[in-house]
This record gives sequence, C-alpha cells and structure tokens, in this order.
Amino acid sequence: MVKGKILIVDDDREILQLMKITLSKMGYKIETETDPEKALIRSVESDILLVDQLMPDMSGIEFIEKVKQKGLNIPVILMTAYGNLEDAVTAMKKGAFHYITKPLNFEELDIIIQQALEVSRLREELNQLKSILGTQIIAESPQMKSILETAKKIAPFDTTVLITGESGTGKEMIARFIHKNSLRKDRPFVAINCGAIPPELLESELFGYKKGAFTGANTDRKGLIEEAEGGTLFLDEIGELPLNLQVKLLRVLQENEIKPLGSSRPKKINVRFIAATNRDLKKMVEEGKFREDLYYRINVLPIHIPPLRKRKEDIIPLARFFIKKYCSKYGIQPKTLSRKAIEELLSYPFKGNVRELENIIERSVLIHEGDVIEEIPLPVSKRYTTPQELKPFKQAKEEFEKNYLENLLKQTNYNIAQASKISGITRAQIYRMIKKYNIHI
Repeated sequence: MVKGKILIVDDDREILQLMKITLSKMGYKIETETDPEKALIRSVESDILLVDQLMPDMSGIEFIEKVKQKGLNIPVILMTAYGNLEDAVTAMKKGAFHYITKPLNFEELDIIIQQALEVSRLREELNQLKSILGTQIIAESPQMKSILETAKKIAPFDTTVLITGESGTGKEMIARFIHKNSLRKDRPFVAINCGAIPPELLESELFGYKKGAFTGANTDRKGLIEEAEGGTLFLDEIGELPLNLQVKLLRVLQENEIKPLGSSRPKKINVRFIAATNRDLKKMVEEGKFREDLYYRINVLPIHIPPLRKRKEDIIPLARFFIKKYCSKYGIQPKTLSRKAIEELLSYPFKGNVRELENIIERSVLIHEGDVIEEIPLPVSKRYTTPQELKPFKQAKEEFEKNYLENLLKQTNYNIAQASKISGITRAQIYRMIKKYNIHI
C-alpha cells in the first residue's frame, strides 16, 4: 500500500534519482521535478513537497512562499546544506513543515515524512469535523442527545426559541444547529451579543438608521435585523437588553416589521428569532427588569442546556476533538490523553463549561512535548493532588514511556500497526522506543 505521494524538487538529477529509488522502496510514490515553476503547477497532486534550498532559478524558501501564496495547504520539507541552519529557521518561519540537512539520513527523513502525512490527515479530518459540526454537535450524554433531538424537531418551524444555560455551555452552537436544520439554512445566520454593545449604540445596531438620523449618520445603514433577512437572528444574552429596546423588539416580533432610526416608514422583514441567556428571565420579570409580554413571546419553544459538570459523558469526546483541532492548527504531532489526564478532566467542575474545557485543552497541547498529555494544567486551587515521590523530570518521563509502551504492546499482542493506531504514535517511533528501552518482543 502506498504511504503517500511525494514530489521532490531539486536541480541535481543524480540526487533526485537516488531519493526516488530509496523512498520508493520505503513505500512512497515519488515524482521528481528540476524546474521549481513546473513543480508549483504539479504540487496540487502531491501529499508532501520535498524541496532543496539551493536551486539556481528559485530558492527553497521562495518556493515555500509561492506555495503559501497559492493557498496550498501541503506540508513542505526543506532540504538544506549541513551547517546552513539559518535558512532552515527562516523556512520554518515562512511555513515549512520541517527541514533536513544534507547528506540525507533517510531513516530520519522517513520519520519526518510520516509526521507530515499524519498532520495532513489530521487537518483533513478536522475540516471534515468542522463541516459536520455545521449540522451536528459532539454529544454523548443523554441530556445533549435529547436536546439535539428536540432542536431538530423544531428547526423547520419559524417560531421563536429561547435557549438558556450557563456561560460557555454552547448556546450559540445549538442556535446554529437549529438554523442549519431549518428551511432558512441557505440564508444568513446573524449573531449579536446584547450585553457586549453599549446601550446607546444597540438600537442603531439592531434597527439601522437613515442618513441624518443623528450626528455622524452620513449614509443609510442596515441594522442586524435587516442583515438577517430570510435567515435567522440570534440574540445572545437577551437579558441584557434595555427595557426601552425590549418594547421595540416586541413590536418587531408581533408585526414582522422594523423602523430604522430617522425613518417614518416601517419596513417589513422575514426573520426567525432565536434568543439565549444565562440569566433567570422569569425572576427578572418578577423584579421588573424584563418585560413579561416579551418573555412569553420569546419563550415559545424553550431549550435548557445543562452545565458540562452535569453531563460528564461529553467531557472526554469534546477534549479529544479539541486536541485534534489544536494539534492541526499548530502543526503539532497528534496527542492522546493519559489515564491520569482523563481522571483529572472528569473530576474538574468546569465552571466555564465547554469554553473553559477548550482553553484548557489548547494549553495542554502547547505545553506537552510528547505524544501523550500526561497531566492537565488545571488551576492550582482546583487541581486534586496526591502525595508522591518527586523524581527528576527526565527520569519520570522515561519511566512513564517505558510502562506505557509495555502495556500498549501487551494489550495489542505486540501488533505494531495496531499499537500505532491506538496510541497515535508512528510505527517508526514505536520501534525507536522499543530499542531505547530494550523491550523484548
């Protein structure tokens, strides 16, 4: 089976022939090109680009710049002369995946190529996940599955929806899910945070204005309600809407029309409204801070999203999704969670919910150098600790790697391919670790 298609760009035909023979034996499909301009045209058909730095018509760094200018998301590995690492550093800054010095060490090159292919695969998988998340949401808990089922049922109907839940639970994701499953899916989805815009500006943002409506209004401007024509307007944190605007919004919902600032004529609209809040609107109604008539007008179809700590089944699937997302974003080797890391995530209260989980996972991906996230960087006050003997970091890391590898090999019956798939570690890395720790297989 072909591991991947590689295009090698070098003006030295003898080196090209040697590389083609050697890498072909390793299982790669190899194409070669001496002309960098022609290589740019052919590059779209390749999984990896392996380019020499010193070429007469175009340097490897210039080649990388042109690949990026074309918008090609193909990993480029730079080949540079031994001792000329300044070019390599520059190439990395320009977007090269990695570099290797000449004379080539093909075992090292094989490992770099496998890493590049894995990152490409992960990036493609992430793009597919993003596409899926346009209509689906990661949900393993019974609560979230029930919410998605309800959301899908009500999506085709144009009535208003009120989504409640703590900050960071994913209220906007549910709103987008409803929109994507509605008859309006091909029209705009416009979101506005009612608490993020100063009250004196919020009216003009929502309703728009006519030229001359106030000082500085030099032209007509559409409001966000009109921008959402034919689609969906998502009013996030609607509990922050001032009382005077609550009256105007109620009229919009009842009459399906708006009146821009400075206009004497109402304008008909065709917009679906979805509102969300982390506040208790019913209590606000009792306190006179939210209009009762507006509350009942937006609360036709209520959906409540429970906090992440009450749907623990979603924590690890979400964490793994965010690991893939940020490994791909930063071009980092794929990572897995250790048993200890999983236990830490499951025991943490996540007051910031999914948003906090995503931030924690991003930090974890960036600060852990190995293939396994061994420990989660939780706030010190929230982390649970157990007394343990402190060892030098290198020693503790090697002990963990050896134990992990021994258990992995036993569980897979020493099937290297299967062990690689489960752990996210390349086969070449596994063989190197076996040799390093003198493990008998």
